[in-house]
Amino acid sequence: MPDSSRTTDRRDAPTSTTRRTYLQAAGALGAVSLMGSALVDDSMRSDGVPRVADGAESDRREDFLWMHGTALDHDRLRANGYAFARRHDLAVVLAVRSANWESRERTVRRAMTEATAAGLDVWLRVGMLTELAADEFVADADARRAHLDRLAAVCGVYDDLTDAGRVVLWEEAPVMGQWVEGGAWTDAAVDNLLEHGPRIFADQKRVVSEATTDRDVGIFVHFPYVVDSKNPEVFRTLTDRIADRGATPDFAFLDFYRGWYEKDVGPGPADDAVRSLVGNASDALGGSPVFYLGQAHTVNPNHTPSKQSLRSNLRASLEAGAAGLGWYGRSRYAPTEQGFDPFVPNEPDVDVDEPVTTGTVARDRLQYAWLSTHSTRSGFDPADRFDLWLRGDAFSFYDRRVRAKDRDGWTFLRDVDGYVDGEYPYGGGPDGNVAVVRGLRRDRWLDGGALALRIESGTDAEETTLRDALAMPCDPDAYVAEHEAASLLAGDAPVERFALGASNERASLVPGDTRQLSVPIERAEPPSLHGLRHPDSLDAIRDLQSAERREGFDRRNHFDLWLHGTGLSEGGSLPGIEDGTGTPKSPADVSATAVGTDPVALCYGLRRDRFLDDGLSLSGSHDAGTDVDAAYAMPYAGSETFRTASRAAELLDEQPREVATYSLDAVDLQ
Repeated sequence: MPDSSRTTDRRDAPTSTTRRTYLQAAGALGAVSLMGSALVDDSMRSDGVPRVADGAESDRREDFLWMHGTALDHDRLRANGYAFARRHDLAVVLAVRSANWESRERTVRRAMTEATAAGLDVWLRVGMLTELAADEFVADADARRAHLDRLAAVCGVYDDLTDAGRVVLWEEAPVMGQWVEGGAWTDAAVDNLLEHGPRIFADQKRVVSEATTDRDVGIFVHFPYVVDSKNPEVFRTLTDRIADRGATPDFAFLDFYRGWYEKDVGPGPADDAVRSLVGNASDALGGSPVFYLGQAHTVNPNHTPSKQSLRSNLRASLEAGAAGLGWYGRSRYAPTEQGFDPFVPNEPDVDVDEPVTTGTVARDRLQYAWLSTHSTRSGFDPADRFDLWLRGDAFSFYDRRVRAKDRDGWTFLRDVDGYVDGEYPYGGGPDGNVAVVRGLRRDRWLDGGALALRIESGTDAEETTLRDALAMPCDPDAYVAEHEAASLLAGDAPVERFALGASNERASLVPGDTRQLSVPIERAEPPSLHGLRHPDSLDAIRDLQSAERREGFDRRNHFDLWLHGTGLSEGGSLPGIEDGTGTPKSPADVSATAVGTDPVALCYGLRRDRFLDDGLSLSGSHDAGTDVDAAYAMPYAGSETFRTASRAAELLDEQPREVATYSLDAVDLQ
């Protein structure tokens, strides 16, 4: 398996000429005229080696950015995706179908050339049976040869234009592709996967190995055939039969969009499914790596995850030993209709223009998932990072490019933009737009005591005014979404008190012009943004942080108790919660901290082994001026996804069914 350890910055790469360094210099320079893309030339140093922004410290975990459809085809989406990937030391997975290679070759070549020039590891997802059915592959020698020839052509170009990476065969087999003629997902498709899949994979892997140099080849099977609660015997049988042909997959690549489970059974079984997905796949392959693609998008049953679910998903996959993580971004708009406390929900009845991806209609959901992921990597300390906030009267879609300057010159960071064009609730309004570049390295960009920025407006951009530029703390546990930042800056919140530095000099951004500005850095130590997000709850958050720092603390053995009723903010007596011996205890006394409003009291951080092993049981629910009508044992949110009592009250009022489903246990006391 290729060594995935990398230096902090690929400017430390070997000086000997390799295919990659040659392409980085020669191919990248040619990319400007071939592609019209600004990514590569924006990033070049004078010596022809691309500058890589803010790579993570050396880390054997191989996280990746999945790129398909619109995100791969659209020049500016691709450029921004690549800039994000190199800033955080991610591989990029290019999803390609060999069946339409003739019409797609130019786009795919361009995407590969740009990625290599940016210093990225490029993975290839290929091998789907889209132009022929599985039984035809086995029975028709001419059809099989044509399929394998196209696969060889794609992989040959891939090997020629890239220098490191992995090849993923199939996608969600047997759902995607023609495992039966016409592509229906049926029992017959599963039977064909088991009967014909070993021959197909072995033939494809042989062709990939012949067309490439030292590329690991993995398998991508749909999750119901791997997780414990469905049919895990399918994956083991399939991989055993592939091994019998001498073609054991070098790794597994899997996705699981937990909303399909969570909407019906809650987060616990969904986490269990993630753990069994990763663990079963690794076991079936004798401990080989498993790469996991999680849900940050709104899935087909119109389910959108919460911040708590995104974090829980992340933890479960890492606990199971995932070798690398990514988050799926969807290329279709689906309005949010369900999901407990959905983060940046897709609003119904809105008019959005193309290009539509999760990153253009719910960017903060994707960014939050990624920032949470980065914070789990070795060498990534949020205290050593900062976020750049830029607020304008209105930013149109991908019309303005932002660069920052370090001691070596200017580097492209991202396009500063609103959300996708159209009437969209996160796309601006009276508070203006805020665009945030997250997780930038302080030692690189703030080394001279000021952050130097350059903003280039496209010739077709609308004129607007940049109101604020701030260097803010990078704080995954107190994440501020872009639309929230706009409201805070437009209101009375003391945002600048939390900033490392700020410039509120208004700058007119004129089409076709370039503006430079400097953000003076006046603060060395980054404060927590909890004080900005939850100024009235700081004592509770500090109590939780103190509990979480104790030796042996395990969030999986804790829960939050939500009590719903009346008179709960007056300090009256709460009903007792019974421990395993049936003895009632004061919830406030046995929790890490407690807060309340009139309709809701929240007791955070009770121990599950003391109070939930035999189910949730309360006593004395009508004492001392309080009236409790329902109680919910909720998964522990902690300081990282802190939820106020007022927010809990809103959720109980707006989403009672989702709260009950998300709970570990619930008691109706009416």
